[in-house]
Amino acid sequence: MAGLRWVDTENDWESEGELRDIYVFETAEEDWQRVVDTLRARWPWSYEEGGHPVEMPRDVRALFSRTVATGFWRITLREGLQAHCHFFGPEEIEFDLDPRDVMDQASLDSVCEFVRTVAEAADKPAVVCLESLPDAVTMR
Repeated sequence: MAGLRWVDTENDWESEGELRDIYVFETAEEDWQRVVDTLRARWPWSYEEGGHPVEMPRDVRALFSRTVATGFWRITLREGLQAHCHFFGPEEIEFDLDPRDVMDQASLDSVCEFVRTVAEAADKPAVVCLESLPDAVTMR
């Protein structure tokens, strides 16, 4: 991802409403914990459950032990650009973002920094894919 130029990737961000997913595969709660701790310290964020702001548990095991996945974590990468996480399960880390918010070199750089940070914290590769299509990789 280093040195990606907007002019070379602009078409990858065209969208008719579908999101882009950021995945790290074959993960465990320990990987999640490192990612969550790193992201919480680096970017502004908010957390809610059932549509209401609540305090986000520090231990990710509490997020996955809920009987219904209701947690929604919003991370602000820059003004107008956010990554979202729903904590579907510990076996893969997944965030999504709206590609319509990636509209220039600065926003692309922010996405690249975020994906790189997630990968480094997990100590595993991260990919950006078309929504719900983990094999349709647009960035690594």
